[in-house]
Amino acid sequence: MEWYEYGPHQRTWGFILDDITKKNRDKVYLYFRDQKVTYGQLNKYANLVANAFLSLGLKKGDKASIMMPNCPEFLYHWFGLAKMGGIEVPVNTAYRGDILRHVITNSDSRVLVVHEHFLDRLRFIQHELPTLEKVIVYSPGVEATDINLKFPTYPFTRLLTKSSPGHALPEVKPWDPLQIIYTSGTTGPSKGVVLSHSAVYWYAINHIRFSRLNQETRTYHCLPFFHQNHRFTTTYTILLGGSYAMGEKFSASGFWDEIRKHEANYFMLMGPLYRYLYSQPPKPDDAVNPAQAASAAPVPLDIAEAFEKRFGLKLYGGVYGLTEASAITRISFDEADRLKAKGRWDQASSMGKEQKDIYEVKLVDDEDNEVAIGEVGEIVCRPARPYSMMTEYINNPQATLGVFRNLWFHTGDLARKDEDGFFYFVDRKKDYLRRRGENISSFEVERVVNAHPAVYQAAAISVKSEVGEDEVKIVVELKEGEDLTPEELMAWCEPRMAYFMIPRFVEFKKELPLSAMERIEKYKLRDEGITPTTWDREKAGYKLKP
Repeated sequence: MEWYEYGPHQRTWGFILDDITKKNRDKVYLYFRDQKVTYGQLNKYANLVANAFLSLGLKKGDKASIMMPNCPEFLYHWFGLAKMGGIEVPVNTAYRGDILRHVITNSDSRVLVVHEHFLDRLRFIQHELPTLEKVIVYSPGVEATDINLKFPTYPFTRLLTKSSPGHALPEVKPWDPLQIIYTSGTTGPSKGVVLSHSAVYWYAINHIRFSRLNQETRTYHCLPFFHQNHRFTTTYTILLGGSYAMGEKFSASGFWDEIRKHEANYFMLMGPLYRYLYSQPPKPDDAVNPAQAASAAPVPLDIAEAFEKRFGLKLYGGVYGLTEASAITRISFDEADRLKAKGRWDQASSMGKEQKDIYEVKLVDDEDNEVAIGEVGEIVCRPARPYSMMTEYINNPQATLGVFRNLWFHTGDLARKDEDGFFYFVDRKKDYLRRRGENISSFEVERVVNAHPAVYQAAAISVKSEVGEDEVKIVVELKEGEDLTPEELMAWCEPRMAYFMIPRFVEFKKELPLSAMERIEKYKLRDEGITPTTWDREKAGYKLKP
């Protein structure tokens, strides 16, 4: 396995793209719909965008928010800003109102690049954006009219025609900020994670060196480009000199058609989406596809082996990371295959082991004392190499200092470690439940319930009982055409989990609330609490078997 590696002073994405373009100018880098974008074209458009930003008065260190769906132009803006030293702020396309205002103002964005479909959201908050000075409107068809904004506006295509593809750009350093990605705020406003050019470089290298990816790999990625997960694909593909296909959005029914159309031999998805694919009606040609391998975080252990057989590929996990510190634990594809061959699917699908050459990792209690092997503790880490994780939370020094308590970055996630050094995810710390003196992992409860043949997806949350302590509630979305009673669900749970983990409350919903990344928004379910349609095991008189 080979990739293009760069020294400590070369790890800027403008330099890297320039350098790799010299070696792969005419090779197709990106497939999108029926478009093909070569390395030469990507580099040319990045230069055009960089010079266009400079012509608008943007300087090195200035921020630009980008609110666009998946498309090649999103990449042009990201790499264009990288070349001129600007800082990109990708905006979740589901945002509107206060949270959209927060991202634009908290990041100090001077410019907003917005797809015409989202202009109405900008109009709604335009008088609450004190830092914003100019708006670039992207219209893929006919140029947008009746924009009706108080800001000076510039059509994207017209701006590019006046720009230059030259390279007279400011000097950028590897430790300079490249992007600010906002994390989901559940207990307060979303925090903007500042990542340097070097950090994003290490994020890409981390994935390459533990996989079997090479120049012939063609990855398919359909999750939103405003999310860091998709950006791994963009950057590791460049370091490999390879190709990737960008999907517009995830579709369980159309996923394999996209894989076949783009001849993708590798893809990446978040763990829960594999259940959506597996829940589709089986087809005789399920295994007739070019995909050889796929990555999941986390691996859905209960269906992993069956998924591999049905779709004719290898499924890998063995990784844990977050926007602030990516892939701090890892397991290689080769080691995962060896463990699977020994029947150790638990270790093969774990979070992997500490990457001691890039990150130090340990598990600690609430007072930051390291816990013993096998005990549950919060995952904390710190960099072993300079500029290999987040720099700060933008305009939030208190949160930055808080998360780096005792000089360790606190992830807010819980795990345990076995004697062989493998880490196993337990739960988000805020989702960890405690009932009558017993600790309960919502992750473990959900894994059992999700394994029921009638269940599409489920979320375990804590709710207050009549005596004020926490009880477990499970909210379930069934597969289309399936029926399930609370009593039948209890009968499924009893032999599969400890009695104190079995939910007291059950609620069936037609659809669970999902984020743009297809993650269940548990805070909305917590806010609902116990509703008139919630089934109560104790009031129903259902007795658990001793």
